[in-house]
Amino acid sequence: SMRRDRSAGEHLGHPLAGMVRLIPGARGLAGLHERSIPQRDQLCGPFWGSLALTAAGHPADQDEVALRAGTTLAEGDPAEWLPPGASPRTDYALSIPTATDEASAGTSAPGLARSIEELSENTLEVVPVAGPWTAATVVSLVELAATETPGCTLVANLRTGRLWGSRPPARLLLDFLLGLPVEAPAPDWDCGHFLAVVASLSGPGGTLVALRDTYPELGWGGYHLQPAGAVAAALERGEGLEGGVLCVCEASSAITLAGRLAEAGFELRHWDNGSSDRY
Repeated sequence: SMRRDRSAGEHLGHPLAGMVRLIPGARGLAGLHERSIPQRDQLCGPFWGSLALTAAGHPADQDEVALRAGTTLAEGDPAEWLPPGASPRTDYALSIPTATDEASAGTSAPGLARSIEELSENTLEVVPVAGPWTAATVVSLVELAATETPGCTLVANLRTGRLWGSRPPARLLLDFLLGLPVEAPAPDWDCGHFLAVVASLSGPGGTLVALRDTYPELGWGGYHLQPAGAVAAALERGEGLEGGVLCVCEASSAITLAGRLAEAGFELRHWDNGSSDRY
């Protein structure tokens, strides 16, 4: 029976069938993430900056990262930027400026990258990846980060409304991996957001990407599985703004990773997510 199982897998013809890849820095952030969630309101980017810095031996609070990044807060009803079931968290330790207009509020990608590099005293470096975004390139990015860069953290800046709902039935996820037709569950919420990419799981029908989120109400304690194509669509955003991925790594690894990403056809630049960079 073992021979029959193996030959059946070979006939499926998928080179990544059954393969799991884990981003190297993901394990080191797991405990910090569990103790830190949920994020403070509107500080999703600084939340990940804080975790990456703390894991690298440069403890920094979300508020400290936010101030250095030029983050601004929008005025209004917190329900507009919280996922269903989440409660507001406004225990800011520092005074974070309010945006002059709601559209420019939040954290820009270059601002967050600069904040991480400066607060780490340049021991961490951020390689920004602006696309192109397809299911295949999302899988390729995870693969390159998993094999090339010890201690790497992938912080994705995307639009949540193009993701699957974060708690699909297990059967649906298994059917997707097997390549059976599935109906995408409706997204939980729709806004610009930063979250972490931690792993990929590939089957004969496609690849699921494991995301680590900033609210325990999403997925299973903040973890959810998304088709690589849904992640690509969320990075594309589709409403006139751009998304991308910040590859946070040890400075000594950055040149090598950037070279491999460029060879693979990725565009290494920052993107405009609509939030103003005040510096």
